Amino acid sequence: RRPGRFLRMQATNIDEWAAEHQASFAPPICNKLMHKGQLSVMFVGGPNSRTDFHVEQGAELFLQLRGCMQLPTIQAGKLKVVSIPAGHLFVLPGRVPHSPQRPEEGSLGMVIERERVAGEMDALRWYTDFAVCDQVLYERFFRCEDLAKDLPPVVKAFKASPECESGARTETSVPSERPFEDDLTSLVPDPILLSSFVATHAAALKDGQEVDVMATLAHPDTEFSVRLVGGPSMQEVSGTASFEHETFYYQLGGDAVEIAHLPDCPPSLVEQGECMVVARGTSHTVTRPFGSIGLVIQQRRRDPPAPSA
Repeated sequence: RRPGRFLRMQATNIDEWAAEHQASFAPPICNKLMHKGQLSVMFVGGPNSRTDFHVEQGAELFLQLRGCMQLPTIQAGKLKVVSIPAGHLFVLPGRVPHSPQRPEEGSLGMVIERERVAGEMDALRWYTDFAVCDQVLYERFFRCEDLAKDLPPVVKAFKASPECESGARTETSVPSERPFEDDLTSLVPDPILLSSFVATHAAALKDGQEVDVMATLAHPDTEFSVRLVGGPSMQEVSGTASFEHETFYYQLGGDAVEIAHLPDCPPSLVEQGECMVVARGTSHTVTRPFGSIGLVIQQRRRDPPAPSA
């Protein structure tokens, strides 16, 4: 049995938590992990830039809290730079190369991604020309358990490589065997301003309904479930939904939401600006009063297409 099922859950105020860990968001660290389980919830500051592209098999969710970030991506084989200003939410499908750039000092963004399963690999890639990205200069696949520990050796190997020195490809620049292929077809919807999206669906939310963000956007990603939930309402989370995946709750507005998971313990309260992760294997009930609006996120792994022979 999981210990988390028998402990009262506590919400975290994001602004207070970020202030407490402010030193972690300045160079050279620039990031701090708030939660690591089936979901990883991390916060990334600036200024920070990089020359590599990261490719992972799972999707990533970006919610920019302060400042603006730039996300160069390779979509359908072409470079597209996605701008994510403060207050905007963006979901990037798995297997889409991307290179997060956070040029603004004091910027802060939240990133959510799922755990890697056994045998799942990531890739780091450099192009001959970062401004065009039409030819791969160097690429390596690696097992990623901890970004802070597992990325630097790959970067170090590239900096010591003849490709880095010359800017030209060699016979060993790109591995001949690939554990997965890039997503070459998805065109990703632009980031949404969350406050405007809430306003558009205000009537449904005031009526206690749910709004499926991914379905509304006709988003190509199949891993993330992103829902806005209004009050008054009550949701019971049990069965497959609770036992296979963690659930991330973020209260956007209105009175506190109550999350109850123990019959003999008072419910946990999630106030505006607070978040909470409910562990997998935890059946729970969510009660929202009138005017409450929250963001509810889950992510489940989807098998990618088999690599080409």
